[in-house]
Amino acid sequence: MHNSPDLDARAAVPAPGPVGDGSAPFPAELRTLVRDCLDDLDELVGRYVPEVAALGDYEDTVSSEDLRDTARACFELLLRLIGDLPVPEDLRAVPERLGRRRAHQGVPLERLLQAVRMDFRVLWTAFLERTRPEDLPQLTRGAVRVWEAVEFHTVHVHAAYLDEVAVLARERERERTAIMGRLLSSDGRDQQLLAQAATLLQVNVQSDFVVAVAPPESQQELRRAVAARLTGQSWHLQQHNGMLVLVARLPQGADAPPPGWLDGVACALGPVAHGLARVPDTARVTEAIAVTMDGATAPGPVTLVEAWMPVAAARLGPIAGMLADAVLTGLDRLPPHERQRLVDTVVAYCASGSVAAVTRELYCHRNTVLNRLSRFTELTGLHPTRPTEAAAVLFALQCDRSRSS
Repeated sequence: MHNSPDLDARAAVPAPGPVGDGSAPFPAELRTLVRDCLDDLDELVGRYVPEVAALGDYEDTVSSEDLRDTARACFELLLRLIGDLPVPEDLRAVPERLGRRRAHQGVPLERLLQAVRMDFRVLWTAFLERTRPEDLPQLTRGAVRVWEAVEFHTVHVHAAYLDEVAVLARERERERTAIMGRLLSSDGRDQQLLAQAATLLQVNVQSDFVVAVAPPESQQELRRAVAARLTGQSWHLQQHNGMLVLVARLPQGADAPPPGWLDGVACALGPVAHGLARVPDTARVTEAIAVTMDGATAPGPVTLVEAWMPVAAARLGPIAGMLADAVLTGLDRLPPHERQRLVDTVVAYCASGSVAAVTRELYCHRNTVLNRLSRFTELTGLHPTRPTEAAAVLFALQCDRSRSS
C-alpha cells in the first residue's frame, strides 16, 4: 500500500508543452492575466475552497487545509500550462497525487471530477474580472486554452484515481485472502481473527454460512456460478489445499442454500456453519467430501449425508481394511464374476429395499434375486434385508473400494 500518496509520482504528468495542438490562439493579454493570477493564488484558492467544501462527499472526508493545499498547487499548474510557462518537477506530479489521494480518502470519482472541473469557472471568472471591456474579444479567443488546460489536468487526475482504486482493490483482496487462509487453517477460537474476517467479509460473526469446495476439474464451474448467482450476497472464494473454497453468508432466515445457488456445479457442500467460528471445521469436512467425490460425473453438489461412507472409510485408516475383510472374506472363494453379481444385487437391493426394483434394474427373475441375497447371507453371515446388517455390508463394501482405489 502507498504509505504517502502525495509522494508517489511514478505516473506523473509528462513534461507539458503548449496546451492544445497549436491551433488555439494565444493572446498576449492572456499571459499577462496568468502572471497576475499567479501573484494572487490565495484569492483563487479562497473562492474555490468554499464551493468544493459544500459538495457533500468532501465535507466529511477532506479537511479545509487539504483542500487549500491541493487547490493552490492545482491552480499554479493550470496557470503555468495556460501561459506556456515552465512547470517545476513537483507541479508535474500534482494531478496524480490528487487522484491517488482522493481515492484513498474515499471521495467518489464523479464528485472528484466535478470539483476538478470547477477550476475552469474560478479561473475564467478571475480572468474576466481583470479584463477591460474593450479587451474581452481578445480574451474570448483564449478560452480554448483555458479549457484545454483544465481537461489536461482532469484526464490525469481521473487516470491516477482509477489506477489507485485498482491498487487498493488488489491490496484488499490480498488482505482478504491472507485473513481467510488463516481462518480456514485455524480452530475457529481466535476472536480477533474472527473479527477481522467478519470485517473483511462485511458480515456478522454469528451469521450462518454455506461452505462449498470444488476439486480442480470443476473450479471454473464454481467461479461462474458464484459470479452469476450470488449477486448481492457476501461471499469469498479461496484457494486452499489445492481446492477452491466458497464461503458465503446465507440470507437471513434461510437454513439451507437457496435453490439454484450451486445447481449443476460438481462440488462438495458442507453442513451449514452456524457462526463464523464454525467455518474452519465445516471447511475441513467439506474438503474431505471433495477428496472422495468424482468431479467428472457428479451431477451437482455432494452433501455429507450422501458422502458420509467414503469420507468415513477414508478416515478409518487400517481399520477400514480390517472391516472389509471381516465382512467380505467369505466372498473370496467365488470366481470374480460371480462375486460381482452378488455384490451388485446386494447394493441394488439396499438402495431400494424392493426385490421387484432389483429385477427391473438387473434384468433378472425375482427368484434369481432372492437366491443371490440368500447366497450372500450364507457366505458372510449378514442379511442385506436387515437394516443394521445392511449398513455394515454397505460400509464394508465402501472400505473395500477405498482400499482398492
